[in-house]
Amino acid sequence: MLHEIDDLRQERQRTEARPSPQGAPPVLTVFDVTPAVDPQDYIHRVRATLSAALTITITESFENEDLPTERIPEWFAAVSGTTGSEIPEFSHRGMDRYHTAVNEKSWDLQWWLFEFDPDNEFRGWAWWDITQTRDRQVRVWADSWGESFFACDELRWLLYTAGADEVSGPFLADTSEWTQEITGQ
Repeated sequence: MLHEIDDLRQERQRTEARPSPQGAPPVLTVFDVTPAVDPQDYIHRVRATLSAALTITITESFENEDLPTERIPEWFAAVSGTTGSEIPEFSHRGMDRYHTAVNEKSWDLQWWLFEFDPDNEFRGWAWWDITQTRDRQVRVWADSWGESFFACDELRWLLYTAGADEVSGPFLADTSEWTQEITGQ
């Protein structure tokens, strides 16, 4: 799936503000997250990191060997191995959880950023929204174009290292479930 620049701009806007139910796809994909940290802090970290990555995607050429990383939050750069900074406890714990759940190695920041290359055919999702349920759980909503199985380990890496104890999914969900969460109905 190629990601057009206009689509990437809209995706980035959705990291900054909740989208309107009008124009939502009929089916979304959801990840249920149990954060080990304050849910609002968690939501902020996920949104800020994706916003930075998508800004780089829109503004930079992926022809270069390395992409600029100044916009990436310090905690994410640290857990992704590109700074000498100490990895925060929530990220270290999330990294361990990721390794247990996914059985993959840690993501290098450049490798992670290159997953957002507009010409990359492997990223099978686009950011939609993030919500908090009444029981302090978090739900991450993505557009997977109706696919129930797709490449998403780069998203899992972010979700775990932002402070998650557990990430389950992806599960397909009718968009009405997301609409009910955001409207409280």
